[in-house]
Formats: sequence, structure tokens, C-alpha cells
Amino acid sequence: MTTTLLPPAMPARVVARRDAILAAAHDVFLDHGFDGASMSQVAQRLGGSKGTLYSYFDSKEALFEALVTETCARNSAAIFDIPDAATLEERLTAYARHYIALVCSDWAIRMLCIIAAKAQRRPAIGRLFFESGPMAAVNGLASRFRADGDAGLLSIDDAQLAAENFSVLCRGALHLRRILGLAPAPDPAMVARLANRAVADFLAIYEAPPSSRPSTTVP
Repeated sequence: MTTTLLPPAMPARVVARRDAILAAAHDVFLDHGFDGASMSQVAQRLGGSKGTLYSYFDSKEALFEALVTETCARNSAAIFDIPDAATLEERLTAYARHYIALVCSDWAIRMLCIIAAKAQRRPAIGRLFFESGPMAAVNGLASRFRADGDAGLLSIDDAQLAAENFSVLCRGALHLRRILGLAPAPDPAMVARLANRAVADFLAIYEAPPSSRPSTTVP
């Protein structure tokens, strides 16, 4: 797998330029797909030279990989941006709303189709996306579910499986319809309905019985 050419610690101006490159690449890949996109198009969109572009990324593949991993990281941070003081149901609902809105967005569907097409010939791209996006989200949920199980809020034997099940409940049938072009992106009201249903179904399976939950009564 190709890699970017810059060290982890970068000056602010270099970070800003790199972010601008990724923003330009984002638009080019969405407009033309992976095979149709070129470094020349990215440089033109950016308003710079290909030489400058290659000083940051040694190939189109490296640029695309950076775009995938960094976009997935930002999205993961956003969907887990939930107040610590929220109740279990509030946390699940907030996560579900963020997650459904993200995975069913026009951007996510278009990017998924681009990656799926490329992954047929370059499986490493599919693996990179899966590990940076869907699997990272599941792992983050599983970690939280283990803590909720230890706190007596959830009755879970396999937190990883529970996290995968919750992700499936959130996506429902809408995600496949979106991929096939059979449904528009959900509006906030639909996202809320889908999230509430997913949370209710999840808690019906995994919520700990009242007798095993920690007491909130102050002595």
C-alpha cells in the first residue's frame, strides 16, 4: 500500500496546504470516481502544480488512501461526540442519529460506491475503508458497551456482536435502498424515527433487567 510522504509532525502552513489538497481531491474523486480522477485534475482544482501535489502524496492511490482514512477519522469523532452525562438511551439515540445521517448521506453513498468498485481490483482499498470506517465505529461502540455492561446497564456476553447488531439496526433497509438509488437521503424527522426504532429494538434485546441495574438512590 502506498503512503503519504510527510512526517507526523507538520508546520501549520503545511497542514493547511495538505488539508486544501484533500478538499480538492474529495471533489475530484466524487465527480469522476477513482479511475476517472487524475492528479492533474486535483492540481487544477487546487490551483497549484502537480509538482507541489506530488511533494505531499507520491501517487493518486496515496492521496485517495489519505482522504479515506482522515475522513473516516473525522466522522468517527463526530458520531461519538456525546456528553458523558447522558443516559444510556440518550447516548444510544444520539449515536444512532449521527450514524444514520452519515451512512445514508449523499456523500457517504457516493464514496461507498467508488470504493466498492475499486476494491474489486484493489482489495487493499476496501480493507482500508472497512477498518477506518465501519470497523472503527463498531470497535468504538463495543468499548462503550463493555463499560455499560460492567456498570450493569446492559446484559451483554459479546460486546463486539452487540455493536455490530446495533449498527445493522441503525442502517435498516434504508441503507441498501440508498445504495441502489431507490430512496432519497433521509430528512431529520426520518432520521429521528429510524434512530428511535433502532434504540428501542436494541434495548429490548440487551438492556439489563431493573433488578440488576445500579441504584441511583442517594443514601
